[in-house]
Amino acid sequence: MRLTTIRRGMVAVVAMALLAGCGDGDGGQQPASNAPADNGVAALAPNEALQRATTAVKNAKSYRLTGDIADDGQKMTLDFKMTGSDLTGQISTNDGTVELLSVGGQQYIRPDEKFWAKNTGAEASGEIVKLMGDKWAKVSQKDEFTQMFDVANVDGLLKPDGTITKGAAKEINGVQTIGLVDGKKEGTLYIATTGEPYPVRVEGSNADGASQITLSDFGATFDELKAPAADQIVDFDQLKRR
Repeated sequence: MRLTTIRRGMVAVVAMALLAGCGDGDGGQQPASNAPADNGVAALAPNEALQRATTAVKNAKSYRLTGDIADDGQKMTLDFKMTGSDLTGQISTNDGTVELLSVGGQQYIRPDEKFWAKNTGAEASGEIVKLMGDKWAKVSQKDEFTQMFDVANVDGLLKPDGTITKGAAKEINGVQTIGLVDGKKEGTLYIATTGEPYPVRVEGSNADGASQITLSDFGATFDELKAPAADQIVDFDQLKRR
């Protein structure tokens, strides 16, 4: 069996599609505010604000990345949980859904039947689905499927392609943010201006439509991020020889 080339929209790097009350209290005392303190990024130069955001997400060590990307004539939906370089989640397009898992440097994929049919043909896909069941396919760095893991790369998401300038302030999910506009990508990265200066959202658009990626759950523990049991793994090289 020879795999056809995966459509570019399925493995496109995310960064290319985007960027990117006080009152009187007892005794005349004012109550302390529970709102997070201003973190100062709104007053920084754009490059300094970006560096603060990049450092903050690295220090958090874990986060969730969700959103939709319009690229190559189709829509791609992402949902990933990240801890360091490990990740678990899925990519969905009109061509099917692929679950991705990377733990300790080893990558695994679990595509649905629709995806296999699109990339291998109906006859071969039926054989692969029968062989795999609900198991994970272990892939190596030489496999083209490893490119799909790039979509959750936060370094690519935050790295600007052009000159960045200060944009407008915006409230996102109750968080006050300041926008950084990438002149080349024509996308905007929104950074929290209270609490930790986390990168909260990237918004952009192109001829295929609007795209939006949201980051959340910074510092969370994701118990599901673990390698599958040995009896739940098949070698992808074996699938390619089918």
